[in-house]
Amino acid sequence: MSKWQTMRKRLKLNRPSRRRYARPPRQRTPVGMDFTAANLAVPLALQCCTDCGAVQYPPREVCANCLCGSLKWRPASGNGRVLASVTLHHSLWEFFKRRIGAAPWPVATIRLDCEVTVFAHVAAQTFDNTARRDIAAGTAVTVFSHSDCSRNAVLIAVAANTPIGTRAQRSAIAEQLGLTQPAEFTGGI
Repeated sequence: MSKWQTMRKRLKLNRPSRRRYARPPRQRTPVGMDFTAANLAVPLALQCCTDCGAVQYPPREVCANCLCGSLKWRPASGNGRVLASVTLHHSLWEFFKRRIGAAPWPVATIRLDCEVTVFAHVAAQTFDNTARRDIAAGTAVTVFSHSDCSRNAVLIAVAANTPIGTRAQRSAIAEQLGLTQPAEFTGGI
């Protein structure tokens, strides 16, 4: 390896902002990896306690209600209401820094009908008020999971009337958000 190639490799490893492609964070716990695996086949799957029936989110090793260690992944409806929404104008992750540079990134806290609260990316283009990126509290939404370009499941919220029945429809929404492709830096290493 030449001296130039060695220096280029070191720069790439030590300066994420200079990398040509930035991906979302990859660090996941084993339970987080189980969440990704459970959500590959269905729009949304959440853990459910076999003893008390409580739905769990975020994924856990034991039930938060009765401390039972027997949790099963079951499909969930994903219907819910927005508790609060916000648009991010700054991020510490290079992937989101590059996306936020084009437009603020909308996220929301959503209370699902199955009595769990989730934090999800908002597909603002599915709502009638596309000029406003914040969604009013109490707005009906549907949440689904999709794999991002780091192959981790992320939650995406869309307007309640948006069709998400097929994988192609969900993929199109994730692609419009920019979650399926790494963020590119022109002239990067």
